[in-house]
Amino acid sequence: MITKIEIHGFKSFNNFEMEFTPLTVVAGTNASGKSNLFDALHLLQKLTETDLRTAFSGERGEPLELFTQYKENNYAKIISINVEMLVDNYINDNWGVDATLKYTRLRYELSIERRKNKLDLDELHVIHEELRNIKHDDDDWVRNFIPNQNKYTWRPKVSVGRRGKPYIQTIKDGNTISFKIPQDGKAGGKSTPGNAVSQTILSSINSVDFPHAFAAKEEIRKWKFLQLNPEALRQPSKYLSESSLSPEGDNLAATLFRIKQDNEFNIKLISRKLNNLLPNIVEVDVLDDKPNQQYLVKVKSEEEGEYTSRVLSEGTLRLLVLCVLLYDDTFKGLLCFEEPENGIHPSRINTMVELLNDLSIDFYDPESPLRQVIINTHSPTLVSNTIKLQNSKKVSIWFSRLVSKKITSQNKPKMIKVTKMLPVIPNQQKNLFKSSKEEQRLTLTEVKKYLEDFTTDEYL
Repeated sequence: MITKIEIHGFKSFNNFEMEFTPLTVVAGTNASGKSNLFDALHLLQKLTETDLRTAFSGERGEPLELFTQYKENNYAKIISINVEMLVDNYINDNWGVDATLKYTRLRYELSIERRKNKLDLDELHVIHEELRNIKHDDDDWVRNFIPNQNKYTWRPKVSVGRRGKPYIQTIKDGNTISFKIPQDGKAGGKSTPGNAVSQTILSSINSVDFPHAFAAKEEIRKWKFLQLNPEALRQPSKYLSESSLSPEGDNLAATLFRIKQDNEFNIKLISRKLNNLLPNIVEVDVLDDKPNQQYLVKVKSEEEGEYTSRVLSEGTLRLLVLCVLLYDDTFKGLLCFEEPENGIHPSRINTMVELLNDLSIDFYDPESPLRQVIINTHSPTLVSNTIKLQNSKKVSIWFSRLVSKKITSQNKPKMIKVTKMLPVIPNQQKNLFKSSKEEQRLTLTEVKKYLEDFTTDEYL
């Protein structure tokens, strides 16, 4: 899971910092930068899998538009994205080799610069990349959000020695840079000149020979970004379909079939959970349609009998997806969900929020899988229902807005609009994030105005 992010030079972010809890809700009006946060995470994910140009070309907008625009035809030169993570203690690679990590708290830093080549065209270059462990004494996040009695479940004790070198290192010698992977586990010492790099060093790590770097890559690679399309969710899955959900919701039937094959009891748990949320639905199953070589989601209703997912409402499908993820033993890591309230009747929003909370890790339970949910929303109803859960340290709400900021561009001062997100801290709670009392007061005032159609004084 991701515990902190720092972004500079990407879209509307300028010296931006934010911390995360197991369930993090980012709220605000449209065009306040909420989606840009997911875009930054998605770009970082692609940069750990493919080359720079492909990663930048696959994002929303032209590659140049991903850099912060200061004024017309004047864009930032460098994008920096740094993340701090909590990863699982145990990892395994595609060759069946596993490893146990000494450190599960890692910080990954990446800076990409655009430069003009001889043809006056932009080229992308990695100018800084570093992966290192977060030392226990410096780890405020663990102290604030993981119960003391369980902290060693997710952050092992260091029995001998302490890691001093990074797992990925940038070495600068005048105007020349090179990247090195110091020894970690069985391998290390590899060094690469910066001018020969067309992708990140992390993207080249493919085995547990470098266990901590591989763990960081796998954590980022497995981030899920849901933008569910009801038509995709309603479709049957062919036999050769992937057995995991796509961002749009393809392969729902194949995913259910795989879960049933792995552990049939989990299908019963999915049925039971959905029945608790939607009492009219008494059973969920998956049909193996052999004549057409496909799988179909089948639902049984008290009033309407049996029918397939083709006739399910968008709201029911969205709740079903979350139930499936909840009981999918293979799902771990971060789930980013954009506007989960879409298609959900307002009376069911509280149900959705409770399900999202169930899906995220509970650090008081040592057996809880390491799962995290980050959502963005402009729904006051969803925010109002989430506020009720804030007595737990696992839930946080951040309010996003555009603010004016004075920056220096081409040696001239200029005012630009940047995204700022501040935690919503109810008056009776201790602030565990880095925000001033004045910022807290202003944020609460804004949120109360945002929720003006709801009775919120008892929560704020």
